[in-house]
Amino acid sequence: MSTQQTSQENPLAGFGPNEWIVEEMYQRYLADPSSVDSAWHDFFADYRPAPGAATPRPAEEKAPVKAAPAE
Repeated sequence: MSTQQTSQENPLAGFGPNEWIVEEMYQRYLADPSSVDSAWHDFFADYRPAPGAATPRPAEEKAPVKAAPAE
């Protein structure tokens, strides 16, 4: 039995590695619909995330820490 969701079950499936962006926009839409471009309103109006399907955000890139110059 497969545990993968089909695109009908998971509307984010077509966004590939950018799923986290859509999920982030959805959270903004819930808090304030005007904070998201109106082109997304129809998508989010009936969008329901899959239960327990938290999409991981990519690790933030950090600038390397430079050692203090030796005196």
